[in-house]
Amino acid sequence: MKKDTFLYISAFLMDGCFSIVGICVPLYALHFGATYDDLGHINAWGALAYSLTSLVSGRLSDRMGYRQIMRIGSFCLFLAFVGYLGVNRIWHFVLLSVLTAVAIAHYWPPMQAYLGRGKSRDMLLPALGRFNVAWTLGVFVGPAAGGVLFAFHPFSGFVLSGFFVLLLFLGLIVVPISESEPDVVATRSVVATSGHFFPLALLANFATFFVIGLIRALFPKLATDLGISPNLLGVLLALIALTQLAVFYFLSRTNRWQFRLSPIIFAQLLGAFGLGLIGIGTQPIVFACGFLLLGGLIGMTFTASIFYSLYAGGPGGRRTGIHEAIVGSGFLFGPLLGGLVAEHFSARLPYLMGSMVILVTIGIQLFIHKMKAPRGFVPQAGD
Repeated sequence: MKKDTFLYISAFLMDGCFSIVGICVPLYALHFGATYDDLGHINAWGALAYSLTSLVSGRLSDRMGYRQIMRIGSFCLFLAFVGYLGVNRIWHFVLLSVLTAVAIAHYWPPMQAYLGRGKSRDMLLPALGRFNVAWTLGVFVGPAAGGVLFAFHPFSGFVLSGFFVLLLFLGLIVVPISESEPDVVATRSVVATSGHFFPLALLANFATFFVIGLIRALFPKLATDLGISPNLLGVLLALIALTQLAVFYFLSRTNRWQFRLSPIIFAQLLGAFGLGLIGIGTQPIVFACGFLLLGGLIGMTFTASIFYSLYAGGPGGRRTGIHEAIVGSGFLFGPLLGGLVAEHFSARLPYLMGSMVILVTIGIQLFIHKMKAPRGFVPQAGD
């Protein structure tokens, strides 16, 4: 099987399973009396473990090989998903969240570096587009499937996800993978320019996953308090992936957004507005509009971050590790701070806080861009 095809399938299955479990965990934790603080801690400790482990696993994959680290990650994730069948305390959820994070941190950074290895700029853009579409389809299917599975039986989502992750582990062992792309080195001018935009994209990605983290951790409880069923909750969360998918596809068809800050800023402004809708909304249609805008935010900032990480200088695993560590840090601080604010002030306030985080991030990006923007470079197609 061709390397890219195998990785696209793997990305779809991995994020589909992770999204199923992601909606089942807070709903299951509510059965044990979980508060907003508890939900925040469950996600925050996992995010901390993911951030720290990604920095290590990215470098490790450069030395040991990408497939080897992915095997370790997929098998540990299988153990974590199966472990949810035995929880009966809130701290069990925290422990398994950490194990899940450590496992998946051994999967995404090496997978992304493996995908980008040996690709020129012209080859990298469509490959990243297809990769992003693949895992987004998993995110789209996962929450809706998770809501249905949880309504059927609380354990069914964990069992099904564990089964597919085990298949991924076996596939990494037995499936022969061919890699035909030649090694291509980026030109110095493009590397230098991507090196400027990489931290700007990382900042945007942090803010993005800060708000996505608090939504995944806290919105299930808000929805439950408003009488929204698990089935409808899954559909609402799946809407994020709808515009995310559309933006990923659009960005894979053009390079006009590259080495420009304005598209990132525009997506962030729309995302901040979407969070405002979620913060004041009471009807599913209002939440749906907010989630659709957030999907566009993810599509833009994630694409920019992973593109510049694979086009800056140095080993690919190290940079994708940094990229995923930033994602994890957003998932750390979003649920942690959002849980505290929701528990002690208002259940609506975390979403407005997330909107402010995005706006502050925009200000920091503009300042850095003005002070350190490279001069006199116009990227050419194929550089």
